[in-house]
Amino acid sequence: MSQIDQAFINAYTSDTPPAVPFETPPPAAPQVKLHQQAPGPHFRETGGTDPYSEIAALQQTSIRAPAVEPPPERRPLSSFAAPQAPATETFRPEFEVDSFRWPVLIDEILNTNGHLLAPAAEQLFAASEAGRSMVGIAGARPGVGTTTIHLCLARLLASVGKTVAIVDGDFTNRSLARELGLQFDTGWENVLTGQAPLAECVVNSIADRVALLPLVGHDARPTELLASIQTSVSAGVLRYHYDVVLFDLGAAGREPQQSAARGIVEHCRVDASIIVADSTHTDQASEERIDQLMSLLGSSCLGLIGNQALS
Repeated sequence: MSQIDQAFINAYTSDTPPAVPFETPPPAAPQVKLHQQAPGPHFRETGGTDPYSEIAALQQTSIRAPAVEPPPERRPLSSFAAPQAPATETFRPEFEVDSFRWPVLIDEILNTNGHLLAPAAEQLFAASEAGRSMVGIAGARPGVGTTTIHLCLARLLASVGKTVAIVDGDFTNRSLARELGLQFDTGWENVLTGQAPLAECVVNSIADRVALLPLVGHDARPTELLASIQTSVSAGVLRYHYDVVLFDLGAAGREPQQSAARGIVEHCRVDASIIVADSTHTDQASEERIDQLMSLLGSSCLGLIGNQALS
């Protein structure tokens, strides 16, 4: 036996245990990983088969809708106090007369020459229907009959159903109350200074359908008086309550009455006007005064009355 053969024999007969042939292990069974369920609401089982019925019961007993208060008891409308009416709705003159004592001259003019003033009255009527109810009657100079024409137009407008307020704006003369046979202690100047309410300074004639706001005192500051807020307030109340408000602007063609007339036109918002002039004298000075008046009255001027009988 050769040495090589002996070496092989010795190798196989050594103390080393024979190797176990390698066997591939069978595949392991797949493992299913269970995801842990999120913890539910805490509740205590009462032995029921459906644990969620316990939750529903707890929700019904522990969650309640907010209490709704019953609606307040309704009060009858008669229990509410009526709101205070605006001043324009509560205005009423505190003084009334059956009728004014109109000057005899007014009756004569209306009886004999009323038809001559009818076109002017018709213009004022149409202006009133169009909302232009604040009217100024302005004289080119003293003595042309501004107050007389003013009163005639008031009578004519009242005769066709208009309610008329006549306002004495002639601060240099202040004769309107006297012309109508009245003696009055308070007038428009007291309203402008805040010393008296408007209702205490207006006299209403029931039969004539005409109300008078006079001037009764003497004040050398008409421009300052008319700059008061009371000027606009009193004019607004008269506009609200009367169809036509006629302002006697006096001899507005001359100072100082011209400044007073300008204040009335501006602060009372005169929107219609008529100029009274002496048609028997047509000199250059008269024409200049008329031009000044037309400039002062602007687009509100409806025309000019040429007065012959009263000049």
